[in-house]
Amino acid sequence: MADNSAPAPAAAVRTVILAVDRSQQAEDAFEWYVKSVHRPENRVLLVHVPEGPTLEMAKGQRLSEGEIQKLSDLEKKENDEMTAKFQSKLNNHSLKGEYRVVYGKPGEALVDAAKLENASLIVMGTRGMGTIRRTIMGSVSDYVVHHSHVPVIVCRH
Repeated sequence: MADNSAPAPAAAVRTVILAVDRSQQAEDAFEWYVKSVHRPENRVLLVHVPEGPTLEMAKGQRLSEGEIQKLSDLEKKENDEMTAKFQSKLNNHSLKGEYRVVYGKPGEALVDAAKLENASLIVMGTRGMGTIRRTIMGSVSDYVVHHSHVPVIVCRH
């Protein structure tokens, strides 16, 4: 009897956003994703939302050229370090991925990036703030979980 079945369709590419920053929790979430969730067809998008003063935040401010240059140099240095660190991690795991910097409030920026990139999943770490601090300051992971249009995995180590 002949097998007339069609070949299996190629797996659809899905975009997975990995929220990254300078924390150990972000590195742990990256490693967990690679070991537990990654599929070869996934498009990995590393998204970093800088904290602290940035050129984007300085727009419209009255800063001297020297202050702007200092801020620019600092931001470039930090972005270069983050890019190198996570590009090395991608290479070590033979993953293809992109590194992107987005600006704004971290939770909102991650949710917006997921919409813009048509992501299927967001993976992020948590810093494990205590109840009082989280209540006063809010939590990026709480915000993303409650506002994201796609599933969110929060890795707690």
